[in-house]
Amino acid sequence: MWATADMLILIAGMIVPGKYIGGTPISVKEASQFFSDNRLLDIPKLLTGPWARFGCGLEGGELAVPPDILSPPFDFIVPGDPEVVLSEIAQIGWNPSDVDLSYSRQGPDEIRGFAVRGANVVVQHPGHAVGYAICEIETYRGCPRYISGGCSFCTEPFYGHPQQRDAVDIAAEVRALHEYGIQAFRIGNQADLFTYGSTEIGEDEFPRPSPEAVESLFAKIRRAAPDLTVLHIDNVNPGTIAIHPEESRAIAKIVMKYHTTGDVAALGVESLDPEVQRRNNLKADEDQVLDAIRLLNEVGGFRPPRELPHLLPGINLLYGLPGESKKTLEANYAFLKMLLAEGLLVRRINIRQVIGFPGTLANSKKKPKIKRNEFFRHKKIIRQEIDIEMLRNVAPLGTIIRHVFIDQDEVNYQLLRPLGSYPLLCYMPKGQDLTKKRDVFVVGHGPRSLTVLPFPLHPNMVSMAQWRAIRGFGAKRAARLRTAPPLHSYHDLEHILDVSFPDWLKQSLDFEQNSFNM
Repeated sequence: MWATADMLILIAGMIVPGKYIGGTPISVKEASQFFSDNRLLDIPKLLTGPWARFGCGLEGGELAVPPDILSPPFDFIVPGDPEVVLSEIAQIGWNPSDVDLSYSRQGPDEIRGFAVRGANVVVQHPGHAVGYAICEIETYRGCPRYISGGCSFCTEPFYGHPQQRDAVDIAAEVRALHEYGIQAFRIGNQADLFTYGSTEIGEDEFPRPSPEAVESLFAKIRRAAPDLTVLHIDNVNPGTIAIHPEESRAIAKIVMKYHTTGDVAALGVESLDPEVQRRNNLKADEDQVLDAIRLLNEVGGFRPPRELPHLLPGINLLYGLPGESKKTLEANYAFLKMLLAEGLLVRRINIRQVIGFPGTLANSKKKPKIKRNEFFRHKKIIRQEIDIEMLRNVAPLGTIIRHVFIDQDEVNYQLLRPLGSYPLLCYMPKGQDLTKKRDVFVVGHGPRSLTVLPFPLHPNMVSMAQWRAIRGFGAKRAARLRTAPPLHSYHDLEHILDVSFPDWLKQSLDFEQNSFNM
């Protein structure tokens, strides 16, 4: 099919490293191989997106490489905004040589038409037919802290003064996507959602938030997609919350008025080491980060019965920054232990190594003072000693995770996720399997995942592996249940096992279906 195209365009780029299950971003090697096919020699090939603008990020802990590494096979590198550059190319006869490939949109209104007319592309998503697709909506690009240079590693300040989209335009995009079947949205792709609509952007690196602007935005989104199933947010600056607590409290409540539960406000903490904070112009010091986490817990930490909390902070920790030492590892670990001791909830902790992009302070060939084996050992300790306990507090046994989909189907287990911001990875042993979207409930906790079973659980359809996944059920008890006659009530279960069931498990069982199906 590619060989019959008039033009091939790759929009690619990894700015933030991560591990992926449902899909993996294309690699530089793959891009080079795919577009070097001899059948494509005479077809113009354009590279666009973050790779073309900032360089090709390969993985955390490495420097980005120049986009020229992909020229060839690509004939044109487009460092400008793809939508406006390609529009110009289309208007002048599809000859990229006649267009300024570095042209960037001058204002957010320039993407208004593209966002609506291009909405139908979502039907090509492999998960669209079953509803397993979520769309991230850009509210603005750039960072209010560009006036001070922003964080040392970040590319957002390169955009200059932030370009904020009008709430009417954002709602129009949501409406168009909703008309094509999208019911899950994440309001993201901005440095700090809480500063959306602030009139002080450009005057102060921590502009005063505007609750009125955020309310108007979310109200319009809800009217555009009244039956949406997921509405989550992304980045929030902890410095904004600490410096403007009252406005931030009001905005958190507004988000909760319109969103769906299980939401995450991702805080770019990066480091709790004062020296790293100073050297890298980071957003907040330890006290400010703690203030932000406390406020979000106070406002968003409550939960509907057996559900995930409404709105919790997430923490991003970044390693490989100038000024690091072994004290950095100690400071980060001590801070996370303090959160546990205080009973504060953090929805997730991202631990990443920086990608060094040209033009940033983090683009240094100096060897980091923290060795890779020290970093991975530190990461493992956090996963074992912090993450598991935190996840037990965030999603206690019996918590219901709504509307999960199969991400990976293996011989003995399935990996499942709901749609949302940083969706929890759910591990389920094979038995009463999932074949479509449905609910599950928590029966165990890992460092970065939950062990779950279908909700409600039909006891006569449960495999031995699934019984063993429940705390207190070993192989012998599972075997007794597997060979038992049909179960009709809790009393049958308790009689066979000679144990009492906790309420969360009793409330998860359904005895109406009595046929066993492994």
